Amino acid sequence: MDLRFVETLIAAVEEASLAGAARRLGVTPAAVSQRVEVLEAQLQVPLLVRSGRGMAATPECEALLPDLQRMVAIHAGLPQVLVRDQLKGPLRLGAISTALADHAADLVQGLKHAAPEVELTLTPGASAELYEAFVQGRLDAALIVAPPFTLPKTMRFDVLTVQPIGLLTPKKAARDLPFLIYARSAWGGAACYRVLEQHFGRPRILCEMDALETIAQLVEDGVGQAVLPQWHGLLRRHEAVRFTPLGAEQRQLGLLTWHRDARRPVQRMLRQVLGV
Repeated sequence: MDLRFVETLIAAVEEASLAGAARRLGVTPAAVSQRVEVLEAQLQVPLLVRSGRGMAATPECEALLPDLQRMVAIHAGLPQVLVRDQLKGPLRLGAISTALADHAADLVQGLKHAAPEVELTLTPGASAELYEAFVQGRLDAALIVAPPFTLPKTMRFDVLTVQPIGLLTPKKAARDLPFLIYARSAWGGAACYRVLEQHFGRPRILCEMDALETIAQLVEDGVGQAVLPQWHGLLRRHEAVRFTPLGAEQRQLGLLTWHRDARRPVQRMLRQVLGV
């Protein structure tokens, strides 16, 4: 069965006319009609019937249509399958902001050196948003905080770094500063708020946000203090702050991928660059 003829039939059904299918495919209406007739002869059923001024699928065609569309989709996706097994093609990686700050340079430079034909796209976002994008197939992998639930067995989470949670204050601080809160709705923020309550009860809260670099800058400016995870670049980029660990609570940052992709060259190279 010629897939060009199958595509022609699908176009005729979607356009509800032979002329519309011809315009879409860049052929003549006579060629569309001929291709449909060939399919009808092969399948031994009528596939199109006149409906008013246009064409419509017969019941037999409607029964076959999902499988025919699947055949076309599979055929269209075969080149992408081959690309995934080579060090080339797109790599869509999501990352929380602190992971981007800590690892973007290594990712961009490392992949450019080791896999120059890989087209890296970095998408920033919160862990929960990136997880949903990964589940929906809009990302190939994600650098996120460890989810607060058990992952499906089809997924893999490799811990990249374990970050202590502690108190961030300005080095030249007034006493009893209000707290800037790492958003409790964020996966890492929930852990930080638990630590805050354990050590400070019900503190005076100035503001709540899911923006760790902004919170760190506000602390450095003397606006407030905060309970935050210590990501790699925190003290390097904010020299006028002091970080004091609070207990044993930690935030885990890791790489979320599918188990089925574990042996793909691009995924292996990504793990090598990140060191997981």
